[in-house]
Amino acid sequence: MGLVNGKDFYEQSAMPNFLKEALKGGAKTKSKANFGKPDFSFDKFNDGKIAVIIENKLGLKKLIVETKDGIKLDYKSIQSFAVNGAINYANCMIDNGQFHEVIAIGISGDNTDNIQIKAYYVYGSGERSYKYLENVTTLDFLENKKTFAEFYKNAVLTEDEKHKILISSKELLSAYSKRLNKLMHNHNITAAQRVLYVSGMLLSMQNIVDKDDNKLQDGLRPDDLLGIQTESSRDGKKIVNQIEEFVRVRDIPDSKQKLILSSFSEISKDAQRDEKTILDREVAKFINGEASANKQIFTFIYEYIYSSIDAMAGHLDIMGEMYSEFLKYALGDGKEIGIVLTPPYITEMMAKLLQIDQYSKVMDLATGSAGFLISAMVLMKADAENTYGKGTAKAKEKIEHIKKTQLLGVELNAEMYSLATTNMILRGDGSAKIQKGNTFITPEEIYTEFRANKILLNPPFSYEENGMPFIAFGLDRMEKGGLGAIIIQDSAGSGKAVKTNQSILKKHTLIASIKMPVDLFQPMAGVQTSIYIFEAHKPHDFDTTVKFIDFRNDGYKRTSRSLQFIDEPQKRYNDIVKIYKAGTKAQIEAAWNLDEIFIEDFITPSGLDWNFEQHKKTDTNPTFDDFRKTVADYLTWEVDKFLKKEENSGKVNRRSMQEKLQELETKHSIDWREYEIGKLFDIQNTLSFNKDKLTFGDEYDYVTRTSQNQGILQTTGFVNQENINDAGAWSLGLLQMDFFYRQKPWYAGQFVRKIIPKIKLSKSTIQYFTVLLNKQKSILLQGLVRDVDNAFLTAKIQLPSINNDIAFNYIEEFISILNMERIATLDAEHTVTLDAYLIATSSLAQ
Repeated sequence: MGLVNGKDFYEQSAMPNFLKEALKGGAKTKSKANFGKPDFSFDKFNDGKIAVIIENKLGLKKLIVETKDGIKLDYKSIQSFAVNGAINYANCMIDNGQFHEVIAIGISGDNTDNIQIKAYYVYGSGERSYKYLENVTTLDFLENKKTFAEFYKNAVLTEDEKHKILISSKELLSAYSKRLNKLMHNHNITAAQRVLYVSGMLLSMQNIVDKDDNKLQDGLRPDDLLGIQTESSRDGKKIVNQIEEFVRVRDIPDSKQKLILSSFSEISKDAQRDEKTILDREVAKFINGEASANKQIFTFIYEYIYSSIDAMAGHLDIMGEMYSEFLKYALGDGKEIGIVLTPPYITEMMAKLLQIDQYSKVMDLATGSAGFLISAMVLMKADAENTYGKGTAKAKEKIEHIKKTQLLGVELNAEMYSLATTNMILRGDGSAKIQKGNTFITPEEIYTEFRANKILLNPPFSYEENGMPFIAFGLDRMEKGGLGAIIIQDSAGSGKAVKTNQSILKKHTLIASIKMPVDLFQPMAGVQTSIYIFEAHKPHDFDTTVKFIDFRNDGYKRTSRSLQFIDEPQKRYNDIVKIYKAGTKAQIEAAWNLDEIFIEDFITPSGLDWNFEQHKKTDTNPTFDDFRKTVADYLTWEVDKFLKKEENSGKVNRRSMQEKLQELETKHSIDWREYEIGKLFDIQNTLSFNKDKLTFGDEYDYVTRTSQNQGILQTTGFVNQENINDAGAWSLGLLQMDFFYRQKPWYAGQFVRKIIPKIKLSKSTIQYFTVLLNKQKSILLQGLVRDVDNAFLTAKIQLPSINNDIAFNYIEEFISILNMERIATLDAEHTVTLDAYLIATSSLAQ
């Protein structure tokens, strides 16, 4: 290609010193002193900001070795295989801070006509921080800067890829956290100490640099911890001393230094943790022989977390994710102290909704672990690099200014404050303005001098009025025209925070309300939330509409174990920003019904009508298909239970359902009247009991708020009749708001109500009213548990009427026809006899 050795590229023996420095510690041996020597290297592209390295191996079988988890990066693999060696070198170059991205190429073959090439875009130092470039089959893209620029455009990560990496990073970090949690438990580190251990050890791994970014001292590495038992040299003491040096050099005020160091001093307090002991299997492959508990924990954190930080998507709240895992052990699920940390894909979305850029001044007055500030900093840095060019002097200067002056956080909880500080340091250090203190009594000059124009918040939901005073306080202290976003419980916008909401509207404008997925914070806390977006210092104009967006379908399904991709979530999160900006005219990627999920409507000064459901015109009158589905689902469930026990034979003749419905319509003369539900039904709390004492058998059902299996979690044995709920009522699960009729006594889990009829009902009318009750679901979902009773009792339903009385005979015949239709369908599908159905559902025998 006409490339000149020593000018356009370098052979292994003639590598320049700056590349040697970048590769220091990246040799294929275990020696830290050595540097790696790839066969060929390039640094002329993108003004030297991206490197290209090539590793060759003789023999086609020496191209790559990988498992289902990815490319193997153990010492044997990187020594023996071309791609594995190239990826290892690229990881090292990024880890040393000389480059942020590297093209790693592996080549193997037997002769010039028999060659294989694999190229990867490497964006971090973690084991999985690479993207395979499947279209690269030659080296022609290296010919000149123009050919490389075209190649680079397709190599870098797309927005969809970044979103997927963010989610996979979150899940990977969660998996690491579980393993680390177990390791620390095995070494008797208390639950309360664990997160401070992690954050402190991560700080000790950072290089110590002066204010001009000159390296003064390397960060600690596992090999530095030798298990020496003298007081000054034991492993825990080394870690704490490194943290002290790191903090001292950063010119952090004395008061802050003392606060941070007092938290991390726990690591060195117990000298027994520095005594050598048998290796836990989690770290056995990294350490030879015995090692102290502190070294074992340090090694796990270094190998799995520290080495992967830059590979994990930029918006990921590393300490927050780990804290969430440890919180389950230290504080149950965090509800006791109102801590519910915001997922990173939500902090990113909210930052984008506010259009945060390099000129923004962003504050978070309930900082927690700094998830919002991390996302803001990522967007601000990216905007600066887009403006001035990645790695340019102007970009670096602007980014430094952003980190030091444009991010303000205030956090009261000392432990969370330490996490926030650590987090911001790990992400490039925007820790300068993280304040420890009470938001509402922090000196006023801090806010007036900062002059924020953006605020992002997830306040503690245990605070008064669900935490709305935080956003009111922040908006009051922002620049005119500034934008604020808060994610908060729905009830704040429908009655729980009336005083604060009315005060906000007198001075500020509600721009938008976005309804979030019901299970967003599962399994940490089952709360329903919305995002409210405001413009500061512009009194709300009640003649101007507010944007209401339904984002309950964000494309994810959340379980206690994972976050599952169901319906193009990466596209939906990109789309939501477009929908916020352009409404029904948005140029969307995913499948939306914009007329259904976007509404522009007016609000009142009451502060009670800020939620999507209150502006979505919902038809609570059931359709024929609603009745058909409810009857079919119930009958199928009954029959399924029966068929597990017995099979029968027999057939039945059936007339057309349509004929029967026509006969019914001519037989009855029906008026339709509106009835208030409270006149027909009552809603009550269920009886509580100790579920830990339950035995399991065939006696009674244990009913929870699940939507599956008619609300039944499992069948329980007889325990205590005083704590059992009577048959003849509906159960109402307060998260999904599903009604199921209970034919026999039942036990209830938490967040379940019982609906008791005031009128006498047959099985057919029970099915009919089940449909009507479930049509209230959208109304009930507008509030939380405390709002349900009144919303239920005051709702109205349409019923068939004759002479101003409910037409029960019409209902009986109507449901009977639907039952027979479903029987016919099931018979045709499963060749099961009618007798079986009649035995299973004896009320239909008539």
